Amino acid sequence: MNASPHQDRSPDGSAAEEVAPLGARALDDATRQLREQPPPPRAVEIADRVLQLSLRTPRPATLVRGRGATSFLRVSSLVLVERIREHVDRSLDGGAVGRVLLDVERDGRLEAVTIELLVRYGSDILQLGDRTRRLAAEVLEDTLGAPDAGAEPVRMTTTVSHVHVSDVTVGDPHLVDPSDE
Repeated sequence: MNASPHQDRSPDGSAAEEVAPLGARALDDATRQLREQPPPPRAVEIADRVLQLSLRTPRPATLVRGRGATSFLRVSSLVLVERIREHVDRSLDGGAVGRVLLDVERDGRLEAVTIELLVRYGSDILQLGDRTRRLAAEVLEDTLGAPDAGAEPVRMTTTVSHVHVSDVTVGDPHLVDPSDE
């Protein structure tokens, strides 16, 4: 039997007493048991079916109210998120949209937008954040209309993530998933 990575060897080469805590041993046992299991029959066909079903599952959306002269207009939050994602991704060099979150009030008024970015190592994070806010504001004005004079603008938060060395992408962030590196 192979020694666990959590075992020490005594000077004579025999396995010494386990030094890992109980949780680490349980994790080793669970990992071993999973690796010993045969793959489910026809796993590829099952995976395709699961994907098909998940794509047909409706995604909940909220209606976002237009602004200013177009306040009668209602736009699906899914459409708004996709328009923001597409415009920012197309126009941003050195960064890509991870996700877009909308904070919509009960009356349909858009309160805030948060955009999470995946950033290429060495890119100017502050510059990318400022550009992302400007690009998102363009989409909001184009889609929801210009706000009334004196109306409070939608708060936009650009959350820059994946910037610590272990999770930054060295390639094009539009094509590389930092979790795969």
